[in-house]
Amino acid sequence: MSHPYTINAERGYLRLGATRLSYLDWGGAGPPAVLLHGITSSAAAFWQVGPALRAAGFRPIALDMPGHGESDLSPDHTIDTVAGLVGGVIEQLGLEAVRLIGHSWGGATALALAGGVHPARAALARVTLVDPALAMAATWGAPRLPDYLVGIGEPAAQVRPAVRANNPAWHDEDVYWKSIALEQCRRAQVEGFFLPRVGWSLVERVGRVAVPLLVLVCEPAYTVIPPERLAELRAALRPGLGRIELVPGTNHNMFRGPGYAATMAALLAWLNA
Repeated sequence: MSHPYTINAERGYLRLGATRLSYLDWGGAGPPAVLLHGITSSAAAFWQVGPALRAAGFRPIALDMPGHGESDLSPDHTIDTVAGLVGGVIEQLGLEAVRLIGHSWGGATALALAGGVHPARAALARVTLVDPALAMAATWGAPRLPDYLVGIGEPAAQVRPAVRANNPAWHDEDVYWKSIALEQCRRAQVEGFFLPRVGWSLVERVGRVAVPLLVLVCEPAYTVIPPERLAELRAALRPGLGRIELVPGTNHNMFRGPGYAATMAALLAWLNA
């Protein structure tokens, strides 16, 4: 059965130890923009973002995060292990002057890498966190986990009506690729994120990021960042390097639905600054 939609990007694979990872590469001669999606999505979530970034002069590369899309599960589920896999991808592909862009879980991973000790952080030129998950504890994640397990591993055609009903403002292609992502997603990776053995917070790592850092935040009613943590984040930003920008009219899925245009405008203004 043919797909109703296609993504004009090259599918690539690489191996880090026992872990095989998959990615989409839109090509282009400009600096690389590495894209990290949120939990229960896949690289295909960037079906609009990739072409827009290439048209703006970048080389977009979207990773299927571990346990998602065509990528294997991570060896363990700590945020630094996941960040280490992303760092390994950057190294293996020989990328330099990277614009690292992460949404939600992908934002947490981007911050863990940029504010951590992995050698790939030296390849980063700019970092953008899109409504990032800045902390996680099992006590917070456990009651929310069931909502994120709905549809995982089920046939895409079966879950698509529910995805559409829950997201009436999404583009049909958003619904299509999200349904595929749910079918591909591995339950263990999602559980590992929401039920960490040891809780973590990445707020203090913001001060360790040595390159320009932008945090895009959606409307207060929808962001995953509580007000008190947002205040901590603001205090932790390095003067002259970090900034927070609220994107009006957006919810947590900032690259989907009616908020896409405003989010991309803010992102491109930052990347081209």
